[in-house]
Amino acid sequence: MTWEEHQKTNHPFLMEMLLSNSHREPTNIECPKCGKQVYVRTDIVLTTYPPQRQYECDCGWVGYSYT
Repeated sequence: MTWEEHQKTNHPFLMEMLLSNSHREPTNIECPKCGKQVYVRTDIVLTTYPPQRQYECDCGWVGYSYT
């Protein structure tokens, strides 16, 4: 199998995974930029001490918090 063939065979799975937003959970936090609901990323943990989680909004805002 060539690299190009490999890329083509995995592409549908990757796009489905990226579009599903399965790694985002809604929170009760308002976005400081637009006021909409903020989501927490369940697949990202920053290796700070203590660890931080990434929060994001559909408007593009991203923030990090220890909780």
